[in-house]
Amino acid sequence: MMTTGKRTLKILCVTLYFLVSYFSGPALCQKDAKEDGLPNIILVLLTGVRNTESIADPTHQYFPNLWNEMLKEGVLYSDLVDINYEFHMPAFNAINTGGSYNKDTKITAPSISQYVRKKYSLPATKLWTIGHWWLNDCVYETKDYSRDTYPCEITFMDLKFSPELKTILTRQELVSFNNYQKVLKGLATQEFDFILWDGMSEGIYQIFIKKIMPVFKPKLVLYVMDDPDSAHYDSFSRYVLTLKRCDERIFEIWRTITNDKFYKGKTYLFVCIDHERNPYYMQHSENAYDNPSHVWMYVYGPGVKRGKIINRPIKHTDIFATIADITGIKTNKIEGKVLKDCFI
Repeated sequence: MMTTGKRTLKILCVTLYFLVSYFSGPALCQKDAKEDGLPNIILVLLTGVRNTESIADPTHQYFPNLWNEMLKEGVLYSDLVDINYEFHMPAFNAINTGGSYNKDTKITAPSISQYVRKKYSLPATKLWTIGHWWLNDCVYETKDYSRDTYPCEITFMDLKFSPELKTILTRQELVSFNNYQKVLKGLATQEFDFILWDGMSEGIYQIFIKKIMPVFKPKLVLYVMDDPDSAHYDSFSRYVLTLKRCDERIFEIWRTITNDKFYKGKTYLFVCIDHERNPYYMQHSENAYDNPSHVWMYVYGPGVKRGKIINRPIKHTDIFATIADITGIKTNKIEGKVLKDCFI
């Protein structure tokens, strides 16, 4: 017959086992030895933000956290030049592949996510593309980098979720996004709905900050915040409101990676703009070849200088080159150069 002392010890052991299992999270989130030495990288890309409402605004009313808090701990490149067609795709292409491509060019180069995933043999849940419906469509399969090297994804307009994500969403979350999906299918024939746009964007962000980051602990994230694209529907007040919202979200991401044990001291954060907008603010400009778009990028992470503003011109292809250098991957010939002057 089991004594009281042995029974107590067994209960304690079983309790400890369940506590360790619970707080360790799902098996798919356990750290793999292949990840050792690979830093975490989160790149946030904002769609169509003018300098006049951001870094060139003397009041910094729409990006107060970036300017007043984050810049103290990082570097701001004030002249990110977009010399291609002023649209989302050329910037996505350059960041993803390291090359300059027009928006309609078929690409036969792997993405930075594919390079990293293959080198480190990572599961898809360690790499994420989030936000824009064309983000992964910029990159086509190649002989050495087929579809099985793609990362997980959440696309915004057509609401595609990776199967891995659905396993951790609540029933309520799935129902909500299924309802959004039904409305989105008819959006092309309806008047633009700001409430729907805001709700979709906020829902995806909450999934990222409260589910993807703490549960999957991704090593590489390309996150496109589409909110500023509401400018296309001619409401300046809504456009600048989205900028403040993006600033708040980026600041929350920044605070997470500066405080969370998994991310602290091991994570790089890049925040940049894909292109500017025309003088009226509402549309893209098509004359970027003759009149290049000048936007900006913020960089934070281990070894990055603090409180530094660098005014020299850089390109979106330089972002690819820098991430490739940080992750230690060997790539095909690329156009960009490593941003060495942002490091100590």
